Amino acid sequence: MIGKILAPILILILFSSHVGSPGVIFEGLLGPYRVLANINPPDVVPGTAVVTVIIPETPEGISLEARPVYWSAGLKGTPKADPLYPVKGEIGKYEGELWFMEPGTSSVQLMMTVGGETFEAIIPVMAVPTAQKEMPVELGIILVLLGVLLVVLMVTIVASAMSDSIREPGMERTVKSQKRKQIGIVVGTLVMLLILWGGKSWWDAESNQYRNYMFEPLNGTATFESSPEGNFLHLEVDPLKSTQGRVTRRISFIVPDHGKLMHLFLIRKGDLDVFAHLHPERLDTLNFKVKLPPLPSGDYHVFADITRYTGFAETIVADLTIPETNNFKLASNDPVILGRDDTYTFSNPVSNKLITLDGDIMICGKPGIKTDLPGGYSAVWETETGKFEAGKLYSLDFALFDPEGEPASLEPYLGMMGHAVVLKHDGTVYIHLHPTGNYSMGSQQMLVDRFKSGKIGFSDIPQSLSFQDSIDRVVAFLDALPDAERDSLLMGNMVHYNKTDPGHEEHSMVSFPYAFPDKGNYRIWIQVKIDGKIVNGAFDVEVE
Repeated sequence: MIGKILAPILILILFSSHVGSPGVIFEGLLGPYRVLANINPPDVVPGTAVVTVIIPETPEGISLEARPVYWSAGLKGTPKADPLYPVKGEIGKYEGELWFMEPGTSSVQLMMTVGGETFEAIIPVMAVPTAQKEMPVELGIILVLLGVLLVVLMVTIVASAMSDSIREPGMERTVKSQKRKQIGIVVGTLVMLLILWGGKSWWDAESNQYRNYMFEPLNGTATFESSPEGNFLHLEVDPLKSTQGRVTRRISFIVPDHGKLMHLFLIRKGDLDVFAHLHPERLDTLNFKVKLPPLPSGDYHVFADITRYTGFAETIVADLTIPETNNFKLASNDPVILGRDDTYTFSNPVSNKLITLDGDIMICGKPGIKTDLPGGYSAVWETETGKFEAGKLYSLDFALFDPEGEPASLEPYLGMMGHAVVLKHDGTVYIHLHPTGNYSMGSQQMLVDRFKSGKIGFSDIPQSLSFQDSIDRVVAFLDALPDAERDSLLMGNMVHYNKTDPGHEEHSMVSFPYAFPDKGNYRIWIQVKIDGKIVNGAFDVEVE
């Protein structure tokens, strides 16, 4: 039974969720070539997405095309692909625009033709409307003036049709014809007012309908609970109120991502000096609970990443306040037994105020400078210039070293060679990154299988209660496996993990493709596993 469930579920190993960072980044193979794709979906649907593809090997004689393919519509319901054109002055870079006509779980099918062969890749994209555009004032004034002119012309036409147009040539205007003209003006005006009223009602109805289908992020309520067994975080997910995606976003359809139903990140607000990566247990459909490490008091950001059977991934946002009487003890003085995949770390505040925490405090690194990490390890954020611009795609490369200063041998952590969390200091941007980008390999595989099956619509959605029970059994099965066996299952056919690759023989580096969405100051936490231990690092960067 578990084996049947595992088949479609274990492929859901890579999902990324985000706040304030809507772009989807893909790094992988397209036929024989490694490609890096950046897809910026539209904030209004229908709307156009910008697709940028970089092929570092710059092959000649290729053609690139892309098209949106929806989970619910399949390949048969997909229009013809649009070409991607070379970007002038940037060798190996291609760009194009795609129309997304409907909201929902979708993908971009990227197709490359070279030497008579065509290679394809499916990149999951959550197509959701997140904005309602305002009409520019200048355009509104022009349209109002044109509308007034049309109304005057229509009233004039109606009045003339009832009076002057039926008067014989050369005949004087009579009192009766004058009266008919006045009646025509009144009738024409009333008709135009009715038309305007009907048009406004239609416009308002369309606007309200669009607003109802706009994406509303899931929120939750996080509470601190203390008991003799320790301190716990209880997260209750608020029921989805939006009418958009009621099927695709059902919370009962969440599935494991990296073997966990939920990846929850706690970051202390303001100073960003406390970071924890935890994996809550599901109590029921809407309630989750996890044991807290000994964190200091304060207000915390809560970001909880989930994904679903339909491939729809998102982040639940909440706030947590840890009171001063929470029996906080320093990590170095009071080791706490958490889940084997849970971790936390302390670092210096982003502000210049004095450090109030003691113990194993990490001083955040900067690009290009070797930085000490907890446990005697160290890391270097390798970069050519140390400068980063908003909207530009980068590979964030980190070299890890063991306590002897030698290149470290990285091991899988939850099925990946590394995890990273990026947070803008003001909390407006949050994203969970992986070495292959921030797209969902699980969603990718689900979409590929869905397209091959030819299924469309939502008629084959499983029963929520039985599905939830089955998923809980899968998670329990994975939790019971030794690390190596579990990682082997979670990593699947991931192309970036290959110990025989002579270019990555030491496996001492981890890279995260990413484009910072805005200017400003960011803190980045990286997480790797060395010698069976989870090693955390933190870095600060200013994006121009």
